[in-house]
Amino acid sequence: MEHAVHQGRHVEEVDFSGVNKDSGNSSQPSVRWGTRRGKRNLSTKGSGFRGSGPASAAHLQDGGRLEETRPGRSRSSGDGTVRAVAAARLARAAPTAPGTALHAEGGRLPLPGGDTEIDWKAYMAEVEGVINGTYDYTQLRGDTGPLVYPAGFVYIFMGLYYATGRGTDIRMAQHIFAVLYLATLLLVFLIYHQTCKVPPFVFFFMCCASYRVHSIFVLRLFNDPVAMVLLFLSINLLLAQRWSWGCCCFSLAVSVKMNVLLFAPGLLFLLLRQFGLRGALPKLGICAVLQVVLGLPFLLENPVGYVSRSFDLGRQFLFRWTVNWRFLPEALFLHRAFHLALLTAHLTLLLLFALCRWHRTGESILSLLKDPSKRKFPLQPLTPNHIL
Repeated sequence: MEHAVHQGRHVEEVDFSGVNKDSGNSSQPSVRWGTRRGKRNLSTKGSGFRGSGPASAAHLQDGGRLEETRPGRSRSSGDGTVRAVAAARLARAAPTAPGTALHAEGGRLPLPGGDTEIDWKAYMAEVEGVINGTYDYTQLRGDTGPLVYPAGFVYIFMGLYYATGRGTDIRMAQHIFAVLYLATLLLVFLIYHQTCKVPPFVFFFMCCASYRVHSIFVLRLFNDPVAMVLLFLSINLLLAQRWSWGCCCFSLAVSVKMNVLLFAPGLLFLLLRQFGLRGALPKLGICAVLQVVLGLPFLLENPVGYVSRSFDLGRQFLFRWTVNWRFLPEALFLHRAFHLALLTAHLTLLLLFALCRWHRTGESILSLLKDPSKRKFPLQPLTPNHIL
């Protein structure tokens, strides 16, 4: 069915901006219309305006058949059914229209299953703030709160931001994390292999036993896997006596997530035992310099804000996210005394391990500060089991 077109004639443009869902007649829903003046394009078919509205709308043809054409005014201004059908089709198409923003207010991340997203959307929003030119850490936020991870996290997830089409290609992100998962397994297997205490068939069960590991990698897309793969790479380098490269990778892991610092006492002990205080300082310097270089853009903008946010030792964790302490009452989990008790127990155990297990030469533990050649007992080679 063709429409007569008159060049220069003023017509009304239909605005499909809403459908009255409370209409009493469900088969004839009423449509809220808006009009504005405009000129019709010079064409022999269709009735749309140049550059107005979505690319298609339903138009009723002879015999009751629907045909896709550009939106515009129907020949019969009183045909509410045609307009209602067009509005309904546009409403259904709107959520999946190309270019829908990932971070639109009220939007939902299109992860498989629709309910596995926790932090990915927040990661992308935080990284997007840096891309847009914000280097003040106190101004960078996501849906779950302020940015609380060091600069290495920003750079790595900035790469993921671009690799996944600004965070919208979730399937690509899951494929990347699947490769990361396989790399982590390989690094862990290499570590266990060097201890010569784990039979090879155990590795198969390690791949299948941890549902939580699978969830953290592919389903949740957390930053923990990125930090841990760098840590396991660091441990492999230390086992190969590549101390400088091992310290470099350890510092990179810390720059992704601060919880890797829990391994720092063990690394410090190994460095002191192997090199003494003077020999360990250059290795520790590698760790420190790398942190400064990575965080330099943010340190220049707001040094206090960067350090206080990315290395906040007093941050309060929410009970809803705990796994290991789920059996405790929430009030006890959030109590400050409980936090201090955990810290005290951790430091006490570290001291006991350093005195009773790690250092068994018969000398004072302060002898670790001396050059290895000046110690009473000659330095024994470090074995993989001792390092681990």
